[in-house]
Amino acid sequence: MRAQCGREPSIIDTAFAVRLTVRIALAGVGFGLAAAAQGLPPGVLLLSRVKAHMRQELDRLPNCSCLETVQREHQPARGKMRPLDTVRLEVLYNGHHELYASPGDRGFSDNQPADFIASGTIGNGHFALYLSEIVGDGRLSYEYKGEEVLLGRRLAHYEYNVPVTRSGHTISVSGGSGTVGVKGSFWADPVTYDIVRISMEAVEIPPELPVQSSITSIDYSHTTLAGNDFLLPQSADSRLVRFDGEDNRNHIEFTHCHLYGAQSSISFGPQQGFPLFGASSVLDMARELLPALPVVIKISSRITDQTAVGTLIEGAVDGDVVRKGKVLIPGGSAVRGRVRRLEWNEDKGGYFVVGLEFTEIEAAGARYRFFADLTGTDPLPGLRQSIRTRPQPEKSSMRGGGDTVVVSDEILYLYDLPGVGAFFVQARHLDIPPGFRMTWKTRALVP
Repeated sequence: MRAQCGREPSIIDTAFAVRLTVRIALAGVGFGLAAAAQGLPPGVLLLSRVKAHMRQELDRLPNCSCLETVQREHQPARGKMRPLDTVRLEVLYNGHHELYASPGDRGFSDNQPADFIASGTIGNGHFALYLSEIVGDGRLSYEYKGEEVLLGRRLAHYEYNVPVTRSGHTISVSGGSGTVGVKGSFWADPVTYDIVRISMEAVEIPPELPVQSSITSIDYSHTTLAGNDFLLPQSADSRLVRFDGEDNRNHIEFTHCHLYGAQSSISFGPQQGFPLFGASSVLDMARELLPALPVVIKISSRITDQTAVGTLIEGAVDGDVVRKGKVLIPGGSAVRGRVRRLEWNEDKGGYFVVGLEFTEIEAAGARYRFFADLTGTDPLPGLRQSIRTRPQPEKSSMRGGGDTVVVSDEILYLYDLPGVGAFFVQARHLDIPPGFRMTWKTRALVP
């Protein structure tokens, strides 16, 4: 999908799409550090540094592709919120636009996400366009709101506004379409200058558009690709409520990210008098594994509570992967991935939330895209798939006098995301040693 020149999405039944058009000036920002700091209002110099840093991050991002998994929920007017479906798309940012494809496709097109669905809510911009708008050509107004603790970090909070007269945000629903303004916030690390979270709400909604509210938030984290560190979206949430009470919610996760581009080589054969040129897409070289294959991965990287999210992890296939008597993946084949989540929570005596994402297996000169569900692990002190908690007892009165103590259990589960092995570790310190084994079952990319 292209931000400005893409064709209009197909709108069927209650389908809606949020389109974002941004014009980005990715020029460097010059500012005198010592002189400019004198007499500036709080947050102004930091904002300049954040924008300059994020422009550099966006400059490094082109030709990066991720798998976008959208869990959609729908609540009809005067009804109950229920899961609708799961949509998976490949999304590619090429420096100016977001392009989309069905999982496993060999090429991207300028289709809108709405072109891949028949009904329900879906939108674009979550991968890079919203971020590009914030650090773009200066047509936004910003206000520094001070520092806040968010995600366990002390971050600088800014608010920004995009008036409808300058906005490229379009909402299309059955019954109307129109351009809206945006009231947004973002949180930036004052040390690294990374933007960690974006939140935005539609304002100045045209009266002919039957939309009560539209809210979006996006979280960002570091990811290692081909040995280089990139700041990429981790997850996003969006919600659109119509005037009649219909409520649509999307939860988006970005996984299995790869660099997408051409690799060229020149070969001079001993019997050839001219060079041969070859070019192939990085994604074209990644094969898809058959579904329902059991794969045991033995990690070779130690993971502790000091490990940073985004850290590259490696491992090996433990034992041959066999199908109908044929070895598809030999034991010892290299496996690569990253630490996707590593969070500490003081509640319930303290526990870690750990998420490990493996993306590829290299076997016999071929690279396989790894997409699987975690089915088991080696034992580890404190490792749990769920945490059962027991809240404080509550007293309630009963007829005839006296009280009864009501005790209820609460069970914490982790979001089930294919390709990501997530679990709890109830311990004050985390240590997942080399040799730790995880058992997976492969699945098809298309749900």
